[in-house]
Order: sequence, then structure tokens, then C-alpha cells
Amino acid sequence: MTPTPWYKNFWPWFLIFFPLVAIIGCISLFITAIGNGPDMVVDDYYKKGKAINLELSKFDKAKALYLHGELLIEADKVSFKFNKGDTSNIHSLKLSFYHRTIKAHDFNIHLTPNANGEFTAIVEPYSDGTYTVFIEPTNGSWKLKENITLPTEQSIAISPEYK
Repeated sequence: MTPTPWYKNFWPWFLIFFPLVAIIGCISLFITAIGNGPDMVVDDYYKKGKAINLELSKFDKAKALYLHGELLIEADKVSFKFNKGDTSNIHSLKLSFYHRTIKAHDFNIHLTPNANGEFTAIVEPYSDGTYTVFIEPTNGSWKLKENITLPTEQSIAISPEYK
């Protein structure tokens, strides 16, 4: 009786199978991790820190002007109306919506005033979720911030308090 070669037996293949599956799993996990890096990592922390300090001074400027308003977000329209504060030099507004976790859902809107004193714009369909909204004039002299969850049926009170 001649012995059968090793590759024709069951047990060598059974013992090779599990380490091979582990190696393939590690390689696929490594490729997935490299291809899907986080969006929130910043390369230059020093410049980002300086920018944050500049942003905080813009919030202080909004507080000094005592700017308060109401933001209404409907399915196809966004409107903002000031309730208090010095709004004499505001000709248009920029709203920036930043999604909490998915950068691809971020969007900006340019609001223009109408005859009622409201700033309005038509908005394209957006994704539901939690957003941080920044409201600022086109010249960028001050800034307001609010955390909201879309969709919402009610108007949102905006105050110059940094949150």
C-alpha cells in the first residue's frame, strides 16, 4: 500500500483553513481602515487653534451687538428674522449647516432680505440629523451658533450665547 500525498488528505487542509481565513480577514480590515479615514482629524492644530480664537471673538461681537433672532427651516425654505440688536449694516446672511458626524451632509445657504425684514432662501433637499448652524453676515464680522435637529416643525430661537 502506497501512502497518499498530503494534499489529498482532509486534515492538512482543515488545519490550514483557519489561519488562512484570519490572514485574509486582517488584510481586508487593514484595507478598509486605510480607505475610510475619519473626517474630523486636523493636520495643523496650531492654525486650527488660532482660527478658533478668531471665531470666539466673532461670537463676542454678536453678543456686543445684542443680536437675537428666530430661524425657521421648512422642507424647501429657510427664513431668519432678527428680534433684537443692531441690524443696520446687514445686507445678506450666510448659513452654514455642519452635520455632527458626516461631512458629506454639510451645506451652505445664502439668505437675502425681503420686504418683511426677513432673510429667506430656497433650500434643496437635505439629510435628516443633528446639525450645528452658524449664522453670519457676508462680510464675516460676527457669528451666531445653534445646535439643531432636522427636520423641525417649529422656529428656533437664536441668541448670541456661545454653546
